[in-house]
Amino acid sequence: MKLKLNIGCGTDYRENYVNIDGSNTLHRVDKVIDIGKESLLEYFEPNSIEFILANDIVEHLFHWEAIELMKEFHKMLIPSGIAEIRVPDTARIMNSWFLPIKTKITMMYGGQDIAQGNDPEMDASRQKNPQYFCHKYGWTRRSMKDALLAVGFSKVTCKHAGPNFIARAEK
Repeated sequence: MKLKLNIGCGTDYRENYVNIDGSNTLHRVDKVIDIGKESLLEYFEPNSIEFILANDIVEHLFHWEAIELMKEFHKMLIPSGIAEIRVPDTARIMNSWFLPIKTKITMMYGGQDIAQGNDPEMDASRQKNPQYFCHKYGWTRRSMKDALLAVGFSKVTCKHAGPNFIARAEK
């Protein structure tokens, strides 16, 4: 059976995936791994993963940390494996004339330790581990595509997804 990973799952637990998060306060996580401090390669062999989902996690790393994580994704994926990464679309957010500045700030810098009020489990995790809720880098579709190509991915596409974009890259 080929493995699929859900990196930074939060409360988005997915069946038939290995759900990974840095917080040990969430009740449905398969592996607690702080990707800012630990290598995924300590847990998963190279060329062993079919699909990697990384929704709303890469922006929580500094640029150089995100590049290292993308390199790990590339090493772990089987040939023709897919990495799918969703991040806030910095250009779209900043250029939006209809978003209030307070909303732009939250979208750009993350919720941090400020309760968002729609998920008590996530808000409890936010209070205990606010470091996981800070955005440390703003990505554009161009910068993401360039980064993924530079670490060895091919067939990189980026598409809008509300205030975010989704990058899909094949090994």
